[in-house]
Amino acid sequence: MAAPNPDQSSGEYDIVVVGAGIAGLMASGYLIKAGYRVVVLEKARGVGGRMATRRIGEAVCDHGAQYFSVKGRAFGSVVSESQEAGAVVPWCDLFPRSEIAEGPAVEPLDEVGHARWRGARGMTSLPKYLAEQLPEPVKTGVRVRSLGVQDNAVHVTCENDEMVVARAAVLTAPVPQVVEIFHSGGLRPPVVDPQVWDMLSSVEYSPCFSLMLCLAKPSLLPDPGGLEVCSGPVAWIADNYKKGISPVPSLTVQATAEFSREHFNADPKQVEDKLIEAVHCWIDGETSDEVQARSLQRWKYAFPVSPVKAPMIAVQNKPPVVCCGDAFGGGRVESAASSGLAAARWIQRLLS
Repeated sequence: MAAPNPDQSSGEYDIVVVGAGIAGLMASGYLIKAGYRVVVLEKARGVGGRMATRRIGEAVCDHGAQYFSVKGRAFGSVVSESQEAGAVVPWCDLFPRSEIAEGPAVEPLDEVGHARWRGARGMTSLPKYLAEQLPEPVKTGVRVRSLGVQDNAVHVTCENDEMVVARAAVLTAPVPQVVEIFHSGGLRPPVVDPQVWDMLSSVEYSPCFSLMLCLAKPSLLPDPGGLEVCSGPVAWIADNYKKGISPVPSLTVQATAEFSREHFNADPKQVEDKLIEAVHCWIDGETSDEVQARSLQRWKYAFPVSPVKAPMIAVQNKPPVVCCGDAFGGGRVESAASSGLAAARWIQRLLS
């Protein structure tokens, strides 16, 4: 690999990574260890993407991905290192289920469990740990407007008019946003293979409401603090206090894709009331007295409807531009991590 030019300006890098979720952080960490100069751009105020944790009053709530599992060796190595650093811990092997949100909860005794992991202080603990290992801080609060190609280099323009020039690019944002970024920069057919463009343009996501509730006293949710719901407006309920991340009682209630899609543009207060009513049996007392604070998160791109089977999609080779993330390989946290690694290895092969 050619060494980075020591005289290059601060706006020029070997690789630009768009998105500081688990895929972007895994890709950037791998490429930095390989000797490349990498800049990571993230539109949000912090890292993690949907591995998100928020404070509601004194409560701490995971309001995106709720846990992750480990099956592959590469991600397992990262998790082991993160566990030693105190960033992640095992949560449980199985969750009880209920046909409806009102219960009863039933243990899935016919299934073989495997470890479900959580962040030590919330799901954002893992991406924060990975970001801390990077030699340069992630540039947060930077929204990418367009990505184009000129003089065999990638040119990224941000909404603050900052320009980043690099030899290659890894894009990990939700695919519809990536397509818009490409289109704005002129990176579209016939410059991009029409089949590749059609594949990217066809990726769809389901939305999800995630309601966070700070409670006056502990909930009635059974151990270990997570409940899978099979029907109705609610898909998942978590007790963040029993989970071990919140110092005070709090719930995270996640709606089904159908409910979220149907009510996505509805009045937030009405959505909150419907979800609270659906889970009131797990709240010890009248909800008007017990719910001390609440906050609703609307995830527009929560779950890929039909994940791309490949771990990444190469958009072009010269200069290398690749898409990866949670829409590739399976839609799980580990799938996104593996997707980021696959993209990084592809970039390394082309730049070596």
